[in-house]
Amino acid sequence: MNFYLLNSRNKNASKIQNIIESDFSNSLVGTSSNIDDAYDDLLQLRVDILIIACSDDISFGIDLIKKLISVRIKPRFIMIGPSETNAISKEEAYNVGIDFYLEPPFNSVEFKHIVRLVAYHCQLLSKLSEIYKITSGINTPFNQPQSRHRQQTDKINSILRFLGIASETGNDDIIKIMRIMVDQNISFSSIDFMRDLSLDERGKKVVFQRIRRALRVGINNLAGMCIEYPENEILLEYANCLFEYQNIYIEIQKLRGIDIHRGQISIQHFFDGLLQESNNDNLK
Repeated sequence: MNFYLLNSRNKNASKIQNIIESDFSNSLVGTSSNIDDAYDDLLQLRVDILIIACSDDISFGIDLIKKLISVRIKPRFIMIGPSETNAISKEEAYNVGIDFYLEPPFNSVEFKHIVRLVAYHCQLLSKLSEIYKITSGINTPFNQPQSRHRQQTDKINSILRFLGIASETGNDDIIKIMRIMVDQNISFSSIDFMRDLSLDERGKKVVFQRIRRALRVGINNLAGMCIEYPENEILLEYANCLFEYQNIYIEIQKLRGIDIHRGQISIQHFFDGLLQESNNDNLK
């Protein structure tokens, strides 16, 4: 099982971490004390169980759960509350989707038992999913919500590597934006950059500049491949779907030594095309 620990100055954090890692079948894939950092990590990592340790206000964890559910990322949730929590706050925690709420004082035996129960539940769902796939040969309702996300993310990463921009500075920005689009199944124009990525207009401008530099590298690489293999269908599909072919054509002319003015790269066209490509051949 893959665990993630969100810790808000909880004095039992080290005990929690030791209990998780004492079982060799468990892996603590990340920790954070900041909601935004944890949210970003969970967009990128495969997390089966999220443990939220709150020292004073459980809204610290409730806000993160709501944010994750809004983009359809739903690991199992275990919350360790503060010493003084009113009934309404505890009820709200259960209403947003936690599986267990542990009240102080922290009991190591109880925590270990609950971790095993939740882990067993995750393993059971995974086995049911595999059985259903084998017997029905169709998509299963027992799939973990992240499985489709991972398939599309793998395809996106593969395309970015193919274009030769995986090592560019803007690559991380591309992946973050694509995860939002995949999770919410929305177009680029529908992204709420402030809510989902904490980017104001100035922040967006900086990010878009990094992305455009990365895309320029991708266009150059793809144009070079198109010169070498002009009839390759995959190259032509990427040229049209990701960059609009006229941009690739202009880059081909420049590589051949022809002085021609470059056009403006459409970031929206690239992201919408990349989302379309991520859905091809992997969810049949």
